[in-house]
Parts: sequence; C-alpha cells; structure tokens
Amino acid sequence: MRIRSLEVGLETISRYQVGDDVHLPQDKGLRPVFLPVSQPLDDVLKRPSLDERLPALLQPEFLDPDLLEPAMLADIRLQAQELIAASAKRETGARKELLERAATCLADENSLDDEVRRSLAALLRG
Repeated sequence: MRIRSLEVGLETISRYQVGDDVHLPQDKGLRPVFLPVSQPLDDVLKRPSLDERLPALLQPEFLDPDLLEPAMLADIRLQAQELIAASAKRETGARKELLERAATCLADENSLDDEVRRSLAALLRG
C-alpha cells in the first residue's frame, strides 16, 4: 500500500469583516444576572465545617506586601512593642503582667533582628 504525499496549501479564502463579529448592543447594558435567593433552611443545613471556616479565620483578607520587607517589619515590630509597653503601664493585675510579657517578647525579637542585621552586614563587608 502506498501513501501519497500530503499536499499543503490554501483551502479557502474568507473575507472577515468587523460587522461579522458578535457585539453587545450599544444602547443597552447587560441584563441582571440570575442569583438564587438563599433560603433560611439552607443556612441551617449547609453550615460550613471547621475545615472550611478555619482558613478563612486565619488568613487575613488583605496583606500589604511591603510588610514582608525586613526594614518595614522591624519598624512595625518596634512600634508594636512601644504600644504594648504603653498599654501595660495603664493596666493593672493579670492584664498588666500579660502585656509586659508581650512587650518583653517583642523587645527580644527586636534585639535578635538587630543582631541578624549586624551579622549580615559583617558578612557582606567580608
């Protein structure tokens, strides 16, 4: 059995015009989209599980990417430590102790951050 060689070339020529394209009407907007009405029974029967709710609760709705820069993160950590320390001075009892521990923890983080920056600067200097 012998197969002939394929012939490659133009098969047809069509004249495409802009008017042939499908467009929305100029004077009218889109019709309202059909949205089903939620029934109260659906709210009770189709409650989200913990696996569905937990990520929504833990993930912030908006996160500024500038916050991930080391200098910005260090500044925010320092400001948070100052605010928590100021709040600890106004409080009494167990809240004061808790806020003081949080301020101490942030102060430790700030000192570690400074140490890391100094070490990186020393490594870059050679």
